[in-house]
Amino acid sequence: MQMKPVVFLSLVLACLISCQTATAQPMPAISKKYSDAEIEKMIVAFKTTREKDVYPTTGQQQQFGKDFPNARDIEWEIAANVYEVEFEIGYTDYKAYYDESANLIMYIVDIRESDLPAIVKNAAMSKYPNYKFDDIEKVVKGSETFYKVEMEKGKSEIKAVFNPNGIFVKEVFN
Repeated sequence: MQMKPVVFLSLVLACLISCQTATAQPMPAISKKYSDAEIEKMIVAFKTTREKDVYPTTGQQQQFGKDFPNARDIEWEIAANVYEVEFEIGYTDYKAYYDESANLIMYIVDIRESDLPAIVKNAAMSKYPNYKFDDIEKVVKGSETFYKVEMEKGKSEIKAVFNPNGIFVKEVFN
């Protein structure tokens, strides 16, 4: 029995969608314990303090396991009482930040250009014509979500941040 091409393609597409959905990582909820301003201060303190490798507490390990059950290649560090966890899910890199009580305060996930919302992609391309996308991250911090895009043109590199509505937030030239 020969299957019609349209039917075959529909079956393949349905399989791809269901397979992708089955392996997709549900995104965890950020703790409501801190305001966005408090989280910003905590992250700045973490990034400006020398971090060191650390073993997480049992509570942190358990919460991390609930938040990111498919994580592998896990590495923990601490600085300024903030715990950073770098890990992978599938072939995607993540960073998550916890406080001492295992409250998730922020996470970052590397995304592909094809996963960047069109409104953000168009805003970045409009602001930086002739630049090409290099690295893209989705940052979820407190009640806010941002997209950090790194774009290149020749030897020039720009890091810019946009909100989910494509509104430019800030940039850093390298």
